[in-house]
Amino acid sequence: MRYLALGLFCLLCCDAVRVDHRHRRRPRPSVLSRGRNDSALQSNSVESLCKGKPLDFVFIIDSSRSVRPSDYEKVKTFITNILAFLDVGPEATRVGLLQYGSVVQNEFSLNTYSSKADVERAVKAMDHLATGTMTGLAIQYTMETAFTEPEGARPTDMHIPRIAMIVTDGRPQDTVEEVSAQARQAGIQIFAIGVGRVDMNTLRAIGSEPHSEHVYLVGNFSQIETLTSVFQSNLCGGTDLCSVVDHQCDHLCVSTPTSYMCRCRKGYTLNSDGKSCRLPGVLGYECRCRLGYELNEDARTCRRIDYCDLGNHGCQHDCVSTPESYICRCTRGYVLNLDGKTCSKIDHCALGDHGCEHECVNTEDSFFCKCREGYILRPDNTTCKKLDPCSLGNHGCEHDCVNTEDSFVCRCREGYTLRPDNRTCKKAECGDGVMDLVFVIDGSKSLGPANFELVKQFVNGIVDSLDVSGIGTHVGLLQYSTKVRTDIPQARDINRAVSRMQYMGRGSMTGAALRHMFEYSFSAKEGARPDMPWVSIVMMCQNGPAKAKDAGITIYALGVGKAIEEELREIASEPDDKHLYYAEDFSHMGEIADKLKSRICKEKPSPEEMCKCDNVMLFQRQVNEQLRRLTQHIEVVSKRMETLESQLGHK
Repeated sequence: MRYLALGLFCLLCCDAVRVDHRHRRRPRPSVLSRGRNDSALQSNSVESLCKGKPLDFVFIIDSSRSVRPSDYEKVKTFITNILAFLDVGPEATRVGLLQYGSVVQNEFSLNTYSSKADVERAVKAMDHLATGTMTGLAIQYTMETAFTEPEGARPTDMHIPRIAMIVTDGRPQDTVEEVSAQARQAGIQIFAIGVGRVDMNTLRAIGSEPHSEHVYLVGNFSQIETLTSVFQSNLCGGTDLCSVVDHQCDHLCVSTPTSYMCRCRKGYTLNSDGKSCRLPGVLGYECRCRLGYELNEDARTCRRIDYCDLGNHGCQHDCVSTPESYICRCTRGYVLNLDGKTCSKIDHCALGDHGCEHECVNTEDSFFCKCREGYILRPDNTTCKKLDPCSLGNHGCEHDCVNTEDSFVCRCREGYTLRPDNRTCKKAECGDGVMDLVFVIDGSKSLGPANFELVKQFVNGIVDSLDVSGIGTHVGLLQYSTKVRTDIPQARDINRAVSRMQYMGRGSMTGAALRHMFEYSFSAKEGARPDMPWVSIVMMCQNGPAKAKDAGITIYALGVGKAIEEELREIASEPDDKHLYYAEDFSHMGEIADKLKSRICKEKPSPEEMCKCDNVMLFQRQVNEQLRRLTQHIEVVSKRMETLESQLGHK
């Protein structure tokens, strides 16, 4: 009667099943249900499968205030259980540990302890930090410090696996994606264990690929010990025989290195068949739960199995529990792959129905249309129309805006030229004063390299005020020292040629320079045009030659420093006050340039004067008789210059 009463009691509590230990064959339990092993049984069954397989292993422990003291002790126990199957030693597996809150605290490095017992004592002695959750900072410390050779990590050429196992229960207060990717790129294999309401996407961002083997989520700290055997297999390469054979264990199956064994839950006893279990003192009956439920510790009541909470579902995005198992789902914008676990981003543009006239661009969960350069999107958000940049009103052109194929250009009205900014305009200073202009520059050693650079700036300043072009003003330049050199033939790239002009830096043969200018510079070979006024500007800083009277050339004479005023007047055209300029040193040449440009371009010449500016030295076109007289006069002037230079040489 006692047995009958007890049997009726079991029938009322749960679905009673008659146990026949001699003839029954139990169906193989699911892999997920076998994952919930009793921690005491695990610690007893774990063997050191990692002998002969050295590792550099660093634990990264979340020690934030959200971890309760009792849960903190469970983490310590979990670490001890992991250590149980590691072969710890200087030549085997080296173990380091750091914990983090608002800061990172290194408990011990890879080279701190050489025995498993010392490591276990250090783990038990750890104190809870109870501060923030700077997970990214801890991963960065692991990569940059913990896995370095000074801290005990072995050289990379030894190919010792570098393993980091991080245990966390909350959302990090810093970013983890970038630093985790850098750590993985550096060769660190990361196992990420989340406890409680940890964002699965955060764990995936931390853990290595494949996520099914490196990312785990458990419901609470009591369940973390169920992962010990999983890591035993992952870290040491052992085969989980319980998952591949029909073990027929009534309660729990525990894999060993070469086989497996059946174990019973707490309060039960293993029968002599080594597979079935019974309550002490009870024969023939046990309580079982319906599909999708598991037995509580009292061996009588049942609770629903949350398969996603077991942490080994392997879903890349979201896990959804069902009564019998679980299914994986993808977040918006992704589609589930054929493996039923991983997700691929939906390429909306590749579907071919986007309707974009030019380009289709994918977004996180949709797409948008984009137009090529020079076009804008119409209000229908699919078709494009050609852009009219000038009509937008932001072109910045001072005068006129002209559309091009894919942009615009600024143009100036007649009488103006475009400035270098390609937007604003300036009035052409001497646009109508078309001429052939030759500079005669003193390049003697008395000038000096620094002053020679100032002379070059002066020349470019004059050139910038003129309309230098094929049909405008032509410019040439002679430099003289002990010899005469044509540095710039007419109608070339003047500013660039002036900037590259090399300083001669020797004696001063001004007379020879003038003779060369008269005889060659204004020839057709040098680019002079027969119907244009011819102009020459002579610059000198020492004593010069006599004046070339009635030569048909109006000359501006520019003297600097030691130039003698009397000699300058000999060279300059009349009247002297309009054709002679003098400066004490080269720093005042800018003032001369402004005055000279004002003289050259003071007013627009009348058509009858053929662009003759009032104060410009113009070559007066003469008839053949005037050219003959010019040649004769040049010879006289040259002889006088040679005599003067000879006298100066004897002083």
